[in-house]
Amino acid sequence: MAEDAIRKELDTLKEDIAKLRTDIGDLTSAIKSVASEKVSSTKADAQRRVQGAWEDIESKLDEVLNQGRSAAADVEDKITAHPAGSVLTAFGIGFIIAKLMDMRGKH
Repeated sequence: MAEDAIRKELDTLKEDIAKLRTDIGDLTSAIKSVASEKVSSTKADAQRRVQGAWEDIESKLDEVLNQGRSAAADVEDKITAHPAGSVLTAFGIGFIIAKLMDMRGKH
């Protein structure tokens, strides 16, 4: 009789261990699924941020290029309006730079 009780306890314990293995397997699968979803979500978020940053950079670059073109057009308009003054100004700036470089070379 004691043997039957022990055998019954052992069978119950075996069933509990089998159930525990199944539960651990299910839990592992659930954790993998949640982790995979989180990685996918984080990756998509990072891609959106990178895309947004890239669009901002392109926008700023276009803005700077447009400002440069505008400034070049303004300079061209001023040179066209005052060609003699522009030549004299360029000559004067070149002369000053040459003198500064000459003075620098003597020291």
